[in-house]
Amino acid sequence: MRWQRPAKDEPLSVVLLLREPHFWHKEELRSAAEEAWRISFAGGEGSTHCVAQKENVTLLKAGPHLLSFFNYPAPYVESPKENTDWLHLESQRRAWAEHQACTGVDYLNKDKDVELGYCVLAKLVAEMLNENCTGIYIPRESSLIPNDGSLYGELQKIAGSRDPGVVPSS
Repeated sequence: MRWQRPAKDEPLSVVLLLREPHFWHKEELRSAAEEAWRISFAGGEGSTHCVAQKENVTLLKAGPHLLSFFNYPAPYVESPKENTDWLHLESQRRAWAEHQACTGVDYLNKDKDVELGYCVLAKLVAEMLNENCTGIYIPRESSLIPNDGSLYGELQKIAGSRDPGVVPSS
């Protein structure tokens, strides 16, 4: 990946490509965040770690980082099975063709660098992976990584590239 400053108002995103639609509920995201950072995301007064959800709007605060989520019950693009020419590997083409829905995670901090943003996204998304996920797509990089057994480790490498500064609330 190329590390650079994001363009104004352009969020960094990681999109989970899903076999079947799934709406990520607050408790699922809280559990994933707690697994990622090994601290409580129960929220409460003075907490800098929480998940807030109202109807279809979901935000996650992890210390100084703010993430938002979108759940889409259709493929990321129309006709993904017919739109695989841009992918080099058969495993990428299969992951793209098999997805029927997606969940996107956007990094909303405007004043952080791209490397740090991807570090935070990777840390959380690694804990959101399951058998429903065919792979992840990183729109800014036009990069697709299939969920072929090595994806969790790859995300952990990215997550470990920086200290995100997510520490227990005092």
